[in-house]
Amino acid sequence: MIIIAENFNSSIPHVHQAMQDRNTDLLRNRAKQIAAVGADYLDINAGTFLEHEAEMLQYLVEAAEGSGLPYVIDSPDPDIISFMLNKLQRKKQLINSITLETERFNKLAPIASEYDASLIALLMDGGNIPEGVQQRLDIADQIISKLREQGINDERILLDPMIKPLATDCNAGQQALDTIYQLRKKYPQVHITCGLSNISFGLPSRKYLNRAFLLQAMAMGLDSAIMNPLDQELLSLCHAGISLAGNDEYCMEYLEYFRPENEE
Repeated sequence: MIIIAENFNSSIPHVHQAMQDRNTDLLRNRAKQIAAVGADYLDINAGTFLEHEAEMLQYLVEAAEGSGLPYVIDSPDPDIISFMLNKLQRKKQLINSITLETERFNKLAPIASEYDASLIALLMDGGNIPEGVQQRLDIADQIISKLREQGINDERILLDPMIKPLATDCNAGQQALDTIYQLRKKYPQVHITCGLSNISFGLPSRKYLNRAFLLQAMAMGLDSAIMNPLDQELLSLCHAGISLAGNDEYCMEYLEYFRPENEE
């Protein structure tokens, strides 16, 4: 399971405030906490700072440097993504995100190839979230084909099926699960990710929906999530889900995580 920590996103009010105040100690300690619980990537986003986005992304990298985690460079601007990858000069970074929109695709695919970066690919062919499972599958076919033509293999692609909030569509959960299942069958080497909290947007007690959806989606083939790994209950369920999905031989990962001293 590829766990992408969402905790360094400037759209989160306390993160924005910490960035604005240059509270490096707070951010550095948070990054170390995220690394300590086993997250795989740290998503860095400074979109709320608009004209200062590149500067603030660099600041986030500096603040998180002690974590040792690779980054998800999360920006709507391909030029800023390229700038950040050039600054980092490291392997295993991840770009968030590419779509079928021609200008964005033509800029980001070569950048990913140049820096050997992986890509989160949104199943969108324009500015709107697609309707229905089949439309998402059709978009997946197109974007995977185009990325393969650019020399980007399936293991470097993370498909995001664009989950709609349950509050606006009572079928959004089932539709997402069906899409994940079909994608996993058709593209076994491609990773499937999502912004986990999207499903619960606009509803109360969101943590329960997020946790329930994570386990259901993992059973359908989800193998990555943009989530809060500092939610201990959510992370514990994630580890249990890995084992239940048959992706933990002899339950070794489960046994390592749930040591007796960690149990109540």
